[in-house]
Amino acid sequence: MPNKNYIKGKAKENYVCAKLKKEGYDIAQRSAGSHSPVDVWAVNRSTKVITLIQCKPASLSKNKKEEIEDEMRWLNSVFRVEFKVI
Repeated sequence: MPNKNYIKGKAKENYVCAKLKKEGYDIAQRSAGSHSPVDVWAVNRSTKVITLIQCKPASLSKNKKEEIEDEMRWLNSVFRVEFKVI
């Protein structure tokens, strides 16, 4: 049986995905079980924006949130995106 933190994290990720879809994103998907810095990714076809999200508990301190944002700031760049079917 999954632990309490997993259940709460999964629920938050599902909530974020649903909210992004309501905001007009065409794709919003959990990156389940990846253990990567990205918990949710979303694509908005009309704005050509890809959004990467790390979900954390509401109790996360402001300093820790800023530390994570600073560490991942390099992702706020222009990238070439490729799609392949393999």
